[in-house]
Amino acid sequence: MRAEKENVYLSEISGWIQLVFLPAALVAMWYAASANNWVRKSILPSPATVLESFQMLNEKGIFFEDLRSTLMRIIVGFVCGATIGIVMGVLIGIFPTVDRFTKVSIAIFRPIPTIALIPFVILWLGIGENSKITIVTLGTFWALMLNTISGIKNVDPKLIELARMLKKSRFETVRRVILPFALPSVFTGIRLAASSALAMSVTAEMIAAQNGIGYRIMFARNMAQPGVMFIGIVELGLFGMIIDLLLLRLQDWLFRNR
Repeated sequence: MRAEKENVYLSEISGWIQLVFLPAALVAMWYAASANNWVRKSILPSPATVLESFQMLNEKGIFFEDLRSTLMRIIVGFVCGATIGIVMGVLIGIFPTVDRFTKVSIAIFRPIPTIALIPFVILWLGIGENSKITIVTLGTFWALMLNTISGIKNVDPKLIELARMLKKSRFETVRRVILPFALPSVFTGIRLAASSALAMSVTAEMIAAQNGIGYRIMFARNMAQPGVMFIGIVELGLFGMIIDLLLLRLQDWLFRNR
């Protein structure tokens, strides 16, 4: 029994070591490169410089203000894009008539990168919050709509036929058969859409904003502040990782309780 507990303990330690090994190695290489002047400090700031920059941003209240602004744009844009995308995906996936009406339009507009639409969105809506939220909404919409359509169309036809044999209404068939089996694909779309929402928000902030993580990175580049740039980049990486982990936990919880 004791040997078994020791093996479990050692396994947990080994797992943690594997998780932190690569990030720790990258930080060590970063410290060595800056300490030995292998790379110019204007390109690769030292860890001390980055910490000083973080302290400066924190003292001025800039760090959390930028984080709050970016998070607000992501949440609002994601909710709008997810709602429209899921509703459209359900309609297209269930009703063949809607699928035929929208097939050509989707084929035309889907290949256009959302980034290419940013100048038009700014031209139409200005440089205020509406334009940035619209850009996030567009980036979120496609991932969720396409994954919802895919999930619905990949439902086993035998299950739908069985529901018809049991004389279930179309509403009951959709609610009890189609949507539950399409849910994994929809959740994959949610994870992709969350990543896209973060990317689109930062991109929009880099082009036309007065706050936010993307704006701060571009401002730091123009002012030759590599430490502030690194803070923004690390902040984005940690932010994206936390969002994905939360969505994974939610997915596990939902599917465990189905």
